[in-house]
Amino acid sequence: MPFSLWITDVVCSGLFAADFLFRGVYLSSRRRDYMTSFPGLVTLAVVLPVLPTSFFLQNHTLWHGISNWRFVYPLRFLMCYVEAKAVLSRCHGLMSPVQQFAMLCYLQLTIIIAVAAGVIQIAETADDKYASGNLGEWTFFNSFFNSVLAFVTIQSPPADNPLAKVCVGALVLVLILVVPYQVSQILALGSSFSPYELASHTPSPTIKHIILCGDLTPSRIDHFFREVFHDDHDLADINVVVLSEEEPATSLIALLMDPFFEKRASFIQGSLLDVDDAQRAACASADAIFILARRVAGESPASSDHRALMRLLAARREAPNARVFAQLHLSANRGLVADLGVSNVLCFSEVMHSLLGQNCVCPGFSTFMYSLTSTSSYVTSGDYDDPPEADASWEDRYLHGSSHEVYSVELPPACVVYGKTFSEVASLAYAQCSGVIVFAITTAQSSKDKGGKLLLNPGDSYTCIGAETVFVIAQDRREANAVTGMHNSDTMPEAWTSQRRGSKSRHLSRGGSARVKLASTTGSSTGNDTPRSSGDYELSSPHRRQSRFVNWQTEATSPASSFSQDHKSTWKPEDEEEEQGDPLTVKTSGLVSTPELDPFGPPEAAVVQDVASLSLETGHIVVCVLSPLSFPHHLEYLIGPLRVRALRQHRPVVIVTATLPEVDDYEQFQRFLGVNFVVGDPFRHRTLRRAGIHDAFRIVLMGGEGEVSDAGTSELLQDAACIALHKTIVTLIGPSRAPRIITELVNRANVHFVAQNLTASGWFPLAECDSAAASASSLELARNFAVSPAFASGLTYSTSLCDSLLINQFFNARIKNILREFIFASWTEGGVGTLPSSPAGGFGEALASPTLSSTSAMDVQRSSLFAVEVPLDFVGRTFEFVFHYLLSSDGILVIGLYRCRPDVMLHASAVHSLSEGQWTKTATRARIEVSESERSVPFGYVYVNPQPHEVLTGNDLLYVLSDIQPCWADPDME
Repeated sequence: MPFSLWITDVVCSGLFAADFLFRGVYLSSRRRDYMTSFPGLVTLAVVLPVLPTSFFLQNHTLWHGISNWRFVYPLRFLMCYVEAKAVLSRCHGLMSPVQQFAMLCYLQLTIIIAVAAGVIQIAETADDKYASGNLGEWTFFNSFFNSVLAFVTIQSPPADNPLAKVCVGALVLVLILVVPYQVSQILALGSSFSPYELASHTPSPTIKHIILCGDLTPSRIDHFFREVFHDDHDLADINVVVLSEEEPATSLIALLMDPFFEKRASFIQGSLLDVDDAQRAACASADAIFILARRVAGESPASSDHRALMRLLAARREAPNARVFAQLHLSANRGLVADLGVSNVLCFSEVMHSLLGQNCVCPGFSTFMYSLTSTSSYVTSGDYDDPPEADASWEDRYLHGSSHEVYSVELPPACVVYGKTFSEVASLAYAQCSGVIVFAITTAQSSKDKGGKLLLNPGDSYTCIGAETVFVIAQDRREANAVTGMHNSDTMPEAWTSQRRGSKSRHLSRGGSARVKLASTTGSSTGNDTPRSSGDYELSSPHRRQSRFVNWQTEATSPASSFSQDHKSTWKPEDEEEEQGDPLTVKTSGLVSTPELDPFGPPEAAVVQDVASLSLETGHIVVCVLSPLSFPHHLEYLIGPLRVRALRQHRPVVIVTATLPEVDDYEQFQRFLGVNFVVGDPFRHRTLRRAGIHDAFRIVLMGGEGEVSDAGTSELLQDAACIALHKTIVTLIGPSRAPRIITELVNRANVHFVAQNLTASGWFPLAECDSAAASASSLELARNFAVSPAFASGLTYSTSLCDSLLINQFFNARIKNILREFIFASWTEGGVGTLPSSPAGGFGEALASPTLSSTSAMDVQRSSLFAVEVPLDFVGRTFEFVFHYLLSSDGILVIGLYRCRPDVMLHASAVHSLSEGQWTKTATRARIEVSESERSVPFGYVYVNPQPHEVLTGNDLLYVLSDIQPCWADPDME
């Protein structure tokens, strides 16, 4: 034997001997049993021929000549099996149980064939002609190959020696017995595991990957994919790993087989809480982890948040450097994750309730926010890359507006914008950048700070210095970047300059109570818009005035911030003499509280048997709570937007519920005046009548806040109660009043059922609803939810908006700040005094009011979003003209339209004139010409950033950013 091979043999045998003596004998409590066990006997058979036998042999080995001692050496393969099996038992973290068992079966078969091959080789070379050591064709490799053939073909035996033939026969019998048993075991074990339980993701050094986990459904996963891989994000180096505790549904499997997603997405069945599953998903190297939350099978919101907290802790343990984006139900539980370094936390109670409240005072608010913060694609037959034509359908205009998103860019350097007000910069950007709207700015003093001051349309109260970060509404990044490349211009748009020429003294304090003075103007209207009658100034240019709207705010205390007993009665802005003295003062209806109501009493004190007993002076808002066993938490986020001082009118709120709120929940909103309860089942007509459903201004249906069921087939039935109640109320109040109902939905696809209930109104053609509902699959139906009239009009709201917000924070971290400003801009101490604590800013950050910036609070204008009727003198004007004009006249920024469908009320209220003894109907009046008591609730569609040449009609509402709700002055009063 070669010396090196002998030394290797001695070393290996020495290690085996030491292991046998130390673990098997010295440390073992059952030494005799180990020595007579299969591993012990195999170890002795391998060690003894070397230690000490080899020291007494001339050639240091029994493998010499044709001795029968050579039959001892094939037992070494058994030692390989013992050691390999021990190694496999410690690899459970690297492979699944099925893989481990399969590897063990393959190892057993290989060892059996190797032992048989060794025996066949020794038996065939026992003749004297092989004594010299030349084995000829009987090498071990040939013997192993013949042994495999003997089992596969079972034809002529691969040996001539009788002993070898016996060995071959025994080998075939053993394999016939072992192989079927092992194969059946592998198949049985494999069938008990899903292929997604065995899947894993191998991270790439050049491609980032993000983890999606939590309470997932096929529609939410599909929505996530569509958002992440949207063309606007222009991402080719990112993968999505879905870590779900449930197997994928059939529709989701089909989606994962799509060639586009197959390369970019993978599905792993497992839990983030399981370390092995987290390792299979490569969480440690993930760039971000998304944790989506939903209530499951009737659990409480607190229980759902506790499960989300567990996932957050696991994410922080497995991926301490990854960005974590999470959802919670209750904002009160935000403190549980405050010390985990997770700032991207979105609370359903804040966002969902606030959007529902904003929808009551600003039609289509939630749809407008969805259009700005979502990049979902819509399955359509048309091409909406090009602007819609003048005769385009409402879908064309709506989808063109929905293609706009929010982008953050830098202003040009100081040489271009220094010294210009925000209004001037916004007007120049719109003119130079093909209709890009600059609507918000981060102050230069705080843009480098972590808690920057964000201002929505500060108007003339903020002067730009250059290079500040601004937020724009544009179709793509290319259009948005055009703002940074703006050139220096001393010439303002003509609509701006003509208004400034007409109003020599524009600035007028809005805080006083003096009568609004009107200023007549001379000159012509300008060129951004074609005059309706050339040469006639009264027709070609709107009436000029120092302020376009009535200064309705007074020094009186708002009911939103009055806590004392002195303000329990009806609140009026000023006394009758002051109102009669100023014809332009708008009378604000008061809020009436029940005389016996204690603002600090229990919720039972606010219960009324019939709303008629309150003698309300204005239309109220009815909130229907569907849950028969619980009351929604944090309802102050719904009532808060209805009580801000920026609103001209505060409407009473009547909550129809089967269960009164807990004392702790009621304390959060009991200080708001004009909030009462009607206890009863909202599905009963008698209860609805007691709530004054026929006289309600708005009706809000509060669903299950994202509740899902354990049964995978019931996902489409999550909103059954909401749909049924919607149908019940429509039947009771009539189809013409159906647009008063705002419905909260969980599943996006169910918006089409609400649209079916609205078709009876006739304001949207039935064929449009049918075409939207005739999708091929439930996932496709969910994707097309945004083109449904019920969603386009803002009458339904899906919690999928919360998913879109969370996803888009990954690409634009300031999206959360933008939404915070839109929703909570007026929720300061001066806006809603009754809110116990201001909403958390940025969904996880402390709310930093822009009015607390380096600029004085008295100098900074903080705007909110309002929807107001188009003034009569703007009907027939282009959107571009109105955009520049309102910026110049009052610092009001117009960012979109709510285009109402033809209103039967407006047709019925057309002006009649007497001609030749007969009354004839003239042109239909605009919405603003109809008194508020007769004007119907707006029902149309949201049109974000219309084309500059879009002509305004009397049916339109303007989406404006203003510090108070505009109330247009009468153009005839001069």
